[in-house]
Amino acid sequence: MPLSPESFLYQPYYCEENIWQLCQHEQFKNSDVIFIASKGDAFPMLKQHAMKHPSMPVLWDYHVILLTENNRVLDFDTTLPFAVDAATYFSQSFLDNALLDAELRPWFRLVPVAEFVASFCSDRSHMKTEAGWLAPPPDWPLIGGSASNLSCFTDMDDTAFGEVLGFDAFMVRYT
Repeated sequence: MPLSPESFLYQPYYCEENIWQLCQHEQFKNSDVIFIASKGDAFPMLKQHAMKHPSMPVLWDYHVILLTENNRVLDFDTTLPFAVDAATYFSQSFLDNALLDAELRPWFRLVPVAEFVASFCSDRSHMKTEAGWLAPPPDWPLIGGSASNLSCFTDMDDTAFGEVLGFDAFMVRYT
């Protein structure tokens, strides 16, 4: 039966929480959560709903997706099918790494679902400014019982969780 994003909880601009909610489903227990970020402030991604034209790249500070044990990518924010094969997803969602300056190149943190569910905490502070919310928060409760540790997952120099791979190493392994 095909997977549909409408079957799961979703809140725009809260990709890490959307994926955490997805990880609560038994069928994804052997999957990996993938945090994508750069060593700079942002990286470009194609085929994202955030852009009016999906062939234009959006610059994300980070993005979070799920890679299932049968090598399917689940991304609530892609214009590609929700559960697309990894080779298609990565070939169509990223620019040629050789064309990007080093600080714009994406890096990938792979975290097994069990580790992510047990360790991730979000107080949503990264989405709030003195002027208010950058995007409306989800209706579900905060994740975890302490201050946010999101930066431990998005900082590709931090080694606290999972395994970090550069673009080329990640592509060799998963496509």
